Amino acid sequence: RSAMEKEDYRWWNNRIKHSFKMFDVLRIDHFRGFESYWEIKYGFKDAALGQWVKGPGINFFNSIKEEQGELNIIAEDLGFLTEDVKKLLKFSGFPGMKVLQFAFDSREGSDYLPHNYDKNCVVYTGTHDNSTVVGWFSKAKIEDADYAKEYFKIDSIEGLNWGFIRGAWSSTADLAVTTMQDILGLNDEARMNTPSTVGGNWTWRMKKTDLTIEIVEKLSNITTIYGR
Repeated sequence: RSAMEKEDYRWWNNRIKHSFKMFDVLRIDHFRGFESYWEIKYGFKDAALGQWVKGPGINFFNSIKEEQGELNIIAEDLGFLTEDVKKLLKFSGFPGMKVLQFAFDSREGSDYLPHNYDKNCVVYTGTHDNSTVVGWFSKAKIEDADYAKEYFKIDSIEGLNWGFIRGAWSSTADLAVTTMQDILGLNDEARMNTPSTVGGNWTWRMKKTDLTIEIVEKLSNITTIYGR
């Protein structure tokens, strides 16, 4: 048993309790690490020399729930998932993440397409680590961009960003999330963060004049239509 397990995950319980004093919903990053994670011994300079090690698994989440009850937690489950990770997510009962920008890869089928969703999930037009919707369309393969436009029946009048927002809002996902950059229809100059880079990240700021009455009414209308 690990030292944390012997203490009934006291450190984690305290951290989660503190987080919920400040936020209504908590996202657990790198959820798959609770099933298994890549361990590299201290002093090793080559990460390839590490090994997969079993994480605390369902015992950890049972401990959290016994201590604090059912919690509004989102599991960040993006990327390749083993069957064991999928089982852990199901056992935990936490909703996973669905990012629409990941859905339209012409090379393979995708669990990120809305018609494949379970209700117990959270859909995003994109996250802070993605391009904006407009930026994604400018860089996507032609066939992928065309697929997205056809899937959501997006036209030039509606706009690319609003087509994606409508796609998220109209899905069966329990919760739908978008970014202010996508609401405003901005390109990648307004991107929040580019992973594995330094400098220029988290610098975008919205101006008071950016959010017009027209945009507010459009968002209000689409939110009302889909009961969000």
